[in-house]
Amino acid sequence: MEDSEVMASHRARFSIALALLLAFAWAAPPAAVAQMEVRTQLGWLRNGEFAPVMVAEAKGFFAEEGIRHRIMDGGPGKNPVPIVGAGQATFGITAGGNNVFQARLAKDPVDVVALGTLLQKGPYSYITLGNPSDPDPKPKDLEGKILGMQSDGDIFFKAFAKKHGLDPAKVKVEVVQANAEPLLVGRVDFFTGWVTNQPYLIEQEIAKPDAPARLRGKTWKAMRYADYGIISYSDVVFATGKTIRENPDLVRRYMRALTRGMQYILDHPEETVQMVAAFPDQVEKADKLAWRWKIQNPLFTSEDTKKNGLLWMNPQIWDGMMAFYKEYDQIPRVVPTDEMMTNAFNPGIRR
Repeated sequence: MEDSEVMASHRARFSIALALLLAFAWAAPPAAVAQMEVRTQLGWLRNGEFAPVMVAEAKGFFAEEGIRHRIMDGGPGKNPVPIVGAGQATFGITAGGNNVFQARLAKDPVDVVALGTLLQKGPYSYITLGNPSDPDPKPKDLEGKILGMQSDGDIFFKAFAKKHGLDPAKVKVEVVQANAEPLLVGRVDFFTGWVTNQPYLIEQEIAKPDAPARLRGKTWKAMRYADYGIISYSDVVFATGKTIRENPDLVRRYMRALTRGMQYILDHPEETVQMVAAFPDQVEKADKLAWRWKIQNPLFTSEDTKKNGLLWMNPQIWDGMMAFYKEYDQIPRVVPTDEMMTNAFNPGIRR
């Protein structure tokens, strides 16, 4: 063989070997290297609301990003913002985006920054009972009725009444817990809840063979606050400014794994119902999760996510949320949006 042919043969073998090496390096998960422990503090009990986190863990998406993931459950009295702010968890998921800017503007501010939102439209609603053929409720339908709401719902009702010309004096307000029982027993005509959660119990009670006459043949109907009040983000993912500044690569890898979890739920709804139902310490059964997916999964997406990817946040919506809380004296001032939220770590995974 001529020297030139030998050299060409060596080069060819080297190229193949290099290609195989690169392919192996690309395919090999970062899990092969030392992993970093990361904790996610949930805003409530471990249920289907936080399914993207559980799916990302169960499918190994976190592990593939070099993350040894651990879920920290929330519940009554557990606010994820100060827990993350104190360094007891790396990331958190809070029920409303307002908790981020309220924490930043508190007397003792907490340096937290929103990184993305699981739900593109808040599920907070005024929920009632009606016949299936009845028209959906409108704001004026609250007048002359009893509204059951939680103690923190006063500013939302005031804003709702102002925007739609309601006379608050014509609405009797009762403070209730966050469950549907007062509506089911006829104590209230409307109650505030999340359409991704409490209506499941309503459907279960209506379907019972021995359901009271007042429930038979009925269905639940809702006025979503995001449609009639202000658009807001719910189940917002956040971290401290310190984490973002000092370890941006970790933030990027975490967000990529989480977004893959969301996408997997959208692509494999039946499989992920069973996956979440079997996840350790998860509190909802498969039948409720299947019901939840039908309402919750569509809230993962919006026109913004179609263009920019899951978890995307529109700065104008944050501006609107802050203006609302300032108008009703819940925050002392507004701050530039880029101080409290960023899309810089969004992986751009589109449905």
